[in-house]
Amino acid sequence: MIKRIQRPFAPAVLLTLGACAGAHAQSAWLPAPGQFVSTPAFTYSTFDEFWVGDTKVGPLKAGDESLDQLNVFLGLEYGIMDRLAADVTVGYTQVGSTDTFGNSSEDGLADSILGIRYQLTEETDVLPLIAVRLGGVIAGSYDENTPFAPGDGANAVDGSLLFAKTFGDSGFGAYGDIGYRFRDSHAPDEFFGSVGVFKQFSGIFTDSDAITVSAGYRHIQSTSGLDIMGPGFDPGAGAGSGFPALKEINQLVEGAIGYTDVGGRHYQFTIAKSVDGENTGDKLIFGFAVSLPFGGE
Repeated sequence: MIKRIQRPFAPAVLLTLGACAGAHAQSAWLPAPGQFVSTPAFTYSTFDEFWVGDTKVGPLKAGDESLDQLNVFLGLEYGIMDRLAADVTVGYTQVGSTDTFGNSSEDGLADSILGIRYQLTEETDVLPLIAVRLGGVIAGSYDENTPFAPGDGANAVDGSLLFAKTFGDSGFGAYGDIGYRFRDSHAPDEFFGSVGVFKQFSGIFTDSDAITVSAGYRHIQSTSGLDIMGPGFDPGAGAGSGFPALKEINQLVEGAIGYTDVGGRHYQFTIAKSVDGENTGDKLIFGFAVSLPFGGE
């Protein structure tokens, strides 16, 4: 068995993706039995161009007007027992809508996310660490039928498979996940996934600290739905014909740099950028998170 390295990134990577359930990626590494991990985090995203169907249009308005979103989150994890852990994330969200869309701002409770993870395999020299996660989404309190709202206002259940692999003592590794989300009738189901690589540099200031850099790709795609300004699109007829019913595709590249101190606390800066999409904004996203572990074996 290989030695388990320090967790290379914050357990809750939170990205602002606008009008879709927040992308919430959990690490395949679980907290130790009895360990509690608290992760306060925030993200900020901005865009001034967007896709109508698969055609990019913009800017939103003359004068370089942009649409900005701020999310403040608290992620909590607990190691129930060996190979089993639970997680929950709650937060507040605000979108500064442009005059182009007729309202100045939209805010409220963000979608709440909860789940349970079970580790299927131990990592070896050959095999990756594999975990399965079952989760749910509880819709927030914002108005989902406004243009580019903080979310789709949809409750959901989802399942995903997560993996992580380190390559010997090199500090290099890979991570990823793939899953499917079943959502309320007014919002289409979606599948999601990510893959990335990281490099950990140990012993920066002490024998027990580390800096980790990572880079990856993330994809979230509705399985059906409408196009902005396409057939059947009529926000005035309700959420089932408006923005929550869009067929939205987000493709992003992401990167992060994090520092884990001698006490196991992890501080992480993230950045992500849209590379392609449908019925969504061309976003630039910044984030910061601090993971604080307590207790455990």
